Amino acid sequence: MIGVMSKMAEGYEYPLIDGLNVDEIIDVVNFFETIEQAYEETAGIKRADFIKTYRKFQEVVPAKMEQKQLETEFAHRSGYDSYEVIKLSKDEQLANLTVREA
Repeated sequence: MIGVMSKMAEGYEYPLIDGLNVDEIIDVVNFFETIEQAYEETAGIKRADFIKTYRKFQEVVPAKMEQKQLETEFAHRSGYDSYEVIKLSKDEQLANLTVREA
C-alpha cells in the first residue's frame, strides 16, 4: 500500500509504501529530493550523489513493480519524471544531472 509524506511548500506529498522504518523513509525521500534537484537546481544534482540515493532506494524497495508505482505516483504529484533522471545517470561522462523541461 502506498502512503504519503508531505512536502507542503510545493503542495504535494511524497509517496511511500507501508511498513518502512524511519531510515528507509529517509532513503526514499532522499531519492525523490534528488529528482527534484535535477529539475529545479541550476547545477542539477551530482551524478554520484544521485546514484548513491538511487541505489539506497532500490535496496529499500527491491521490487521493480513497487519502485515503478512509487515513481509513477511521484511523477503524478510533482510533475517530475524519475525515469528522465535515471536515464541521464547512465551517461558516465556527466558530472551533474540536470533536466531542462522543453
